[in-house]
Amino acid sequence: MMSSNPQVWESDKSRLRMVHVDEPGIRTVQIAGSVPEEMAAAARINVESGAQIIDINMGCPAKKVNRKLAGSALLQYPEQVKSILTAVVKAVDVPVTLKIRTGWEPEHRNCVEIAQLAEECGIQALTIHGRTRACLFNGDAEYDSIRAVKQKVSIPVIANGDITDPLKARAVLDYTGADAL
Repeated sequence: MMSSNPQVWESDKSRLRMVHVDEPGIRTVQIAGSVPEEMAAAARINVESGAQIIDINMGCPAKKVNRKLAGSALLQYPEQVKSILTAVVKAVDVPVTLKIRTGWEPEHRNCVEIAQLAEECGIQALTIHGRTRACLFNGDAEYDSIRAVKQKVSIPVIANGDITDPLKARAVLDYTGADAL
């Protein structure tokens, strides 16, 4: 994951993350941030450096990310989500995907709303981690929300969380109707 903050792009770590030309396979770069213009710029720079897919991370529950109103903290602000998604999709000519959680806390699951908004903005695929931001990685992943999203959008939905073996993978695919894991 790469920050959209241009102040950190000059670090050795960031410079290494931005060279994609000689990487084998499909070159996907995940970006995180909260400022639409910075997110669009980060996407453009990565595409110019060889990225073939831009993945926006709105699923990270880490405190250091959420304190900057990035990652899963953005799920509290659908209008900001819309602004970011619109800016990034317009900025690049490669597919843009999105990773989210089911919501920011159990009482505020809004993944269906965010998924529909993402589809309207031109997001090409959606990964959903089956927990809220508040749950972090604790408790069992809940697949009901992923199933509800799949029933409401036509873009590919990728289920994520607690998939530990082939039998569980099959069960999650069958239950949620997700397109991938």
